[in-house]
Amino acid sequence: MKRLAVRVLVALVASVAAPLALRFALRGLDWPTLQAQIHRLDWRWLGLAALFDVASYAAQGLRWQLLLGGANLWQTTRAIYAGLFVNEMVPLRPGEAVRAWLAARDLNVGLLTIVPTMVSERLMDGFWLVLALLAAIAVAPLPADLIRVIWIVAVVVCIALVATLYLGGRERGFLMKVRSGLLHPTALFVSGAFLLAQGLAFWSVVRASQLSLGLLAAFVVMVVVRVGTMIPGAPANLGTHQFATVVGLSLYGIPQAQAAAFSLVIFTALTVPLLLLGLCACLSAGLSWSRFRQLVSPAADGVAK
Repeated sequence: MKRLAVRVLVALVASVAAPLALRFALRGLDWPTLQAQIHRLDWRWLGLAALFDVASYAAQGLRWQLLLGGANLWQTTRAIYAGLFVNEMVPLRPGEAVRAWLAARDLNVGLLTIVPTMVSERLMDGFWLVLALLAAIAVAPLPADLIRVIWIVAVVVCIALVATLYLGGRERGFLMKVRSGLLHPTALFVSGAFLLAQGLAFWSVVRASQLSLGLLAAFVVMVVVRVGTMIPGAPANLGTHQFATVVGLSLYGIPQAQAAAFSLVIFTALTVPLLLLGLCACLSAGLSWSRFRQLVSPAADGVAK
């Protein structure tokens, strides 16, 4: 009962925060500015952005295949896309429960075999994100408040990594499995490739929009967006994604109206391909709406335990 109350409270907070963040991000936006942004898009760069985005999730699928052992790349990537599709449609990211169930079903194993690998994935993502954030501090004109947030994220991730490595080496069980996955060298390397491909997808949309932003600056803005969308919220991170994009672009002097227009362009450019491929993954996996509702209630609670 308490868990349900917490989930309802978080959903209510997200439903309020998303429109507020969206309103703040889009203030000053007018139709002529957005229309001009769309008209000058280079569709070749948008196509490249879609390819980089697909490559990033294929890298995630490869990483999960390495951690799971008996899976194949099709199974893991399909489960990831199905989970992403659910996250784009439903608040608070229940897609993690969906992809865990799909992997368990396809491999005919229990969730306790699947979940430790997913925790290892998140810790790997945290490791690479911290490296990217520290690099951003060194090369970007970040405000003091954002730097403090970055250091808080870095400290939390480092504590989680050290605790997992220490405790996982002293006991046999869940943490030992997480530690084993975290120390998989190839999977850790592929995690870096995942973040790199995401950055290249972001940069490609920057080039398509003809913003005066270089490759390094585009990567910094992408990292800011990742930090801004870490906490689960509205479907597809609507609102927080636009807000974080505008904040990141403001670091490089991009005018508010232009940044707001770009935040809508990049959100659409990277969300539409994901939705199409995610829907195909759900249909291919035989995931129905009734089955999804079953998964995000008891199964989601089971994964969270």
